[in-house]
Amino acid sequence: MGAGEGPEQRLGPAPDTLATAGPWLRYQNTEGERWRGSMLFLTREAGGGGNGAAAAVPPSLTVVDGFRDGDAAVSPEEQAQLSPVKLDSAEGWAFWRFDLEFHLTPFQRSVQYQVESAGTAGPTYTFWLPAIGQPMHFGYYSCNGFSSNVKPSAPERQDATYLWRDLLALHGAFPMHALVGGGDQLYNDLVFKQEGSPALAAWGEMNDHAQKINAEWTPVMQGEVTKAYLNNYIQCFMLPEVLHAFASIPQIMMWDDHDIVDGWGSYDVDVQSCPVMVNTFKVARRFYLLFQHHTTDEFNAKAQEFLLNDGSDFHFLKYMGPQVVLLGVDMRSQRTKQRILPQSTYDLLDQTVAALPEGPQHVVVLCGCPLIFPAIPTAEAILGGVSWMVRNSPTMRKLFKKTGLLDRYDQPEILDDLVDGWAADTHREERLQFIRLLQKFSTGKHLRVTILSGDAHVGGVGRLYSRPKVKNLADDPLYMPQIISSAIMNGPPGHNIVRMLLRTNFAGNVDSRTRQKMVRTFYPTHPRTDKLVNARNWCDISMVAPPFSPPTVPSDPNFGGLRFVLRVENASKRKGRAEETYTVIVPRHPEAARATITTGSLGQKNGTKVDAAVAAAAVSVAASPEMELPAAPGLGVQAQRVS
Repeated sequence: MGAGEGPEQRLGPAPDTLATAGPWLRYQNTEGERWRGSMLFLTREAGGGGNGAAAAVPPSLTVVDGFRDGDAAVSPEEQAQLSPVKLDSAEGWAFWRFDLEFHLTPFQRSVQYQVESAGTAGPTYTFWLPAIGQPMHFGYYSCNGFSSNVKPSAPERQDATYLWRDLLALHGAFPMHALVGGGDQLYNDLVFKQEGSPALAAWGEMNDHAQKINAEWTPVMQGEVTKAYLNNYIQCFMLPEVLHAFASIPQIMMWDDHDIVDGWGSYDVDVQSCPVMVNTFKVARRFYLLFQHHTTDEFNAKAQEFLLNDGSDFHFLKYMGPQVVLLGVDMRSQRTKQRILPQSTYDLLDQTVAALPEGPQHVVVLCGCPLIFPAIPTAEAILGGVSWMVRNSPTMRKLFKKTGLLDRYDQPEILDDLVDGWAADTHREERLQFIRLLQKFSTGKHLRVTILSGDAHVGGVGRLYSRPKVKNLADDPLYMPQIISSAIMNGPPGHNIVRMLLRTNFAGNVDSRTRQKMVRTFYPTHPRTDKLVNARNWCDISMVAPPFSPPTVPSDPNFGGLRFVLRVENASKRKGRAEETYTVIVPRHPEAARATITTGSLGQKNGTKVDAAVAAAAVSVAASPEMELPAAPGLGVQAQRVS
């Protein structure tokens, strides 16, 4: 969503006051019994700031893997000293990557680690590895920052990390194995403001459109923009609660527009392809790869950690246990005003899912902007007309800019928001193409597809389903829920705005075999905004299987389902946690449900022998008192299942 103009309030410590930054964990993937990830840590280069400083001294990482037996000393097998690879350096900071690799065991276990830099040891952090065959417990969030139109007096600004503390409290009681950032992990819009880059701010104020798009990219711009992105990442990721989460839960991140700049990809071709915008994107891309993926183009040329490794896109597929795969779709790198994804991406995603082996039963697709969302076609048409008028009339352009109705890209303010989403008329045909691709995953591989979205600063649940409707959604192979979880930090839109959106929202036909609708997830707690809740939220995700649920049998309709719990803040109550919770259980595909599968072998082919140690571990964990934790008092009001 767009950010209004106004003073920017930064969060987190000033980078100039720090000697180090990090650590930040990242989950790469699991292959068989092998878990792989990385850790990023920043140190100051010797001699102070500037790229000409002497080489930085590498930090060291001590890892303690496994459980201590009382006060017994850690065995040599449990402790390791790791050395990093230097990825890059910028503005006097050196970027160090530690590669992590572990063999999974029949039991979930903790890993402790500590980073030492320049003779000083940092805090000890702990993260958790799942057991072999165990589905992961993971979280999802988006929009970790503030649009500048959120007033300083807003409760969200007064307590920016309220939901991060909720997330950490849940993780402390019932550990998460990964945390997914669905986009807008930070807000980089300030790069076009005076406090970010004065040179870019001046560029944005140019009235002559031709002069603007032909302006050169200068060394001053390069220096200011590099420093602005770097400092903003350090400040946002070093905010204490965010740092604790990123150091304790391996991250999986996919960018959206604010990781680059507001509305990236939805501007006119001449604007988006001009030297200033192209080079701003290059800087944003550099730090996106470093901070969110712990890589560079040069490093990835060898590591090959994305589905496509030519540097054009950053799609990925990750196993969240053997039963669930997470498909991250990069919807920003090649976006244009007319097209969200090139045809080559559709071919790549099709081939990737088609090549999956038997075993996974759920595919969770990261989709930055909601696929199912209320549309305002009249407003889009009006603003499109205004855009044409100001582009062809210098007088009108000057007038609209003076009144604040034009943004720095000479486009009507908020037009990028309308064109940016899947619901826009511009993307109608491509939206149908994307839906049919997801349906192919279901019909071709018998996978239950769930769409996980953010961006909109509201929480919500939508669904695609068969036409005519199948009475029991669990029996519908085309049933495809969408979970919108946004924002974990940013302020929500006003109540009246949400009510206006819902007035334009009705169930409708997508094509001859598919219908869509938003679901009344929040009724009766929010009777007038029962399909979109305008409150901060994040999503907790686990499988209906031990250790996340009591043992079930295959005939149970929820057996093997994927549970999404929206944890929602009520800013008027503030009980020190997410005051409301809303649960959606996504059943397996009907073909998968027909197979006879035991709890210990979820996701394995019928008849496959299950390792005895894995089965024993499942029984042991299922008997744990922690089994009942998600429904325990004090973690919010548990709503009824929402189909």
